[in-house]
Amino acid sequence: MVNVIYKPIQEVIIMEVIKYNTPEELLRNILLLPGQPAILYWAEEVVFYPVPLMPNTSKIVEELLNGRIYWTFVSFAEMREYSSMVAAEKGPEAVVINVSRSKVLREVASWLKRRIGEE
Repeated sequence: MVNVIYKPIQEVIIMEVIKYNTPEELLRNILLLPGQPAILYWAEEVVFYPVPLMPNTSKIVEELLNGRIYWTFVSFAEMREYSSMVAAEKGPEAVVINVSRSKVLREVASWLKRRIGEE
C-alpha cells in the first residue's frame, strides 16, 4: 500500500510586486522568449503573473520542502470578470487560467487585490 501525504504550501514569499492599470498593460510588460506562450492566473477579480525563484540551490529546495515558495516578483492588474484570453493591441496574447479552486492562489489573489488601491 502506498502512503499518500498531503502537505500544502504554508507560505508564499513575494519579493517584489508590480501593479499595472489593465491586464493588457501587464501583458505588454511581460518578457517572453520567442514562441513561449504567456500564461496568466486569475482569481478574486485579479489577473497575475508570478515569476518563481528557481529551486536550484539546496536552501531553496529545503524551503520548498518545508512548505515555502518564493516568487521573485508578481505582476498583477484588476480584472473583474474572468476571460480565458487577454490580448494587447498590436501585441501578444495570453491564456488566462482560472485558479479560483486553488486555496493558495486564491489567497495570493486576495492579497494582491488589497493592493489595488495602494500607491
